[in-house]
Amino acid sequence: MEHMKIIPTGVLSLDSLIGGGFPAGSLVLLKSEIGAGHKEFLMTASTMTFAMKKGMIKPAEPTVTLPNNYWWVTFTRAPEDMLQEISMSFEQDLYELFRDNVKFRDFSEDYFRTSPVPLEWVSDRLREDKEKEKLQGLTQAFTALHRTGGGTSVKPKTMLESLSEFLSTNAPDSAIVLYTLSDLARLYSDSEARWYDFTLFLRGLQRAAKRWGGLIYLPMTAKLLEERREEEISACVDGSVTFKWEAAGPTRRRRIMYFEKFRGLLPRLDGAAVVKFEVTITPTAGFEVARAELIEGLMR
Repeated sequence: MEHMKIIPTGVLSLDSLIGGGFPAGSLVLLKSEIGAGHKEFLMTASTMTFAMKKGMIKPAEPTVTLPNNYWWVTFTRAPEDMLQEISMSFEQDLYELFRDNVKFRDFSEDYFRTSPVPLEWVSDRLREDKEKEKLQGLTQAFTALHRTGGGTSVKPKTMLESLSEFLSTNAPDSAIVLYTLSDLARLYSDSEARWYDFTLFLRGLQRAAKRWGGLIYLPMTAKLLEERREEEISACVDGSVTFKWEAAGPTRRRRIMYFEKFRGLLPRLDGAAVVKFEVTITPTAGFEVARAELIEGLMR
């Protein structure tokens, strides 16, 4: 039997419980209630992966494969905004490890191109270009240039075309975070035809991820989309991980995480029940699994 390649998540307390990490080539949906922890999971995963690559910490299993690169792909948030948030969430050494090693690709120009948002609001390059155009008295020409693709017969690429081109070049043997899938999904939720294109993209991405051999994370805020559309997204991925708040007494809540499904992973967990993990988040260690519990009735 061929050995399954495993890529560590970077969250050691989780990797030690699931056999070292996630199967390589997995498309992983991270579905979270607001503030329940999926963003901190990704921040910690990114940072600790590089700590492993630099020999600062050891993986939970010695036979795992580390990704070549770690990319955060953003659609509505600027990379500098993300870095500022991380600097306020983690201690300085963890923040610097993230800042100095994680790569960003900002697709805000592609994302907002067909929206009413002026492109110079979301692009430093276009903002600088517009200042130059103003000096030359060509503001109207600038607007036509960037809204119509330059007035030529060349049609601008769609958001999904630009993203697909980037992934084909950069996803092989790497970890990719599409931050966030909620932003991308809502861009294509205005009609059934566009939604169909979006789900086709996800199915193609799930297939391509097997050939690329890395990990692709799809963080999504729960309940922003219709339930049926959330279910359609879940049907397109290899793994679906849920992050939730749970009552822990009259006045206290706790964060929990559990796997709704995961091809190649759930058979390695003991028993038929679903494993629920209690989660802690601290500035010194980031996202950690505090303990695991067995719960019934969540498996679909």
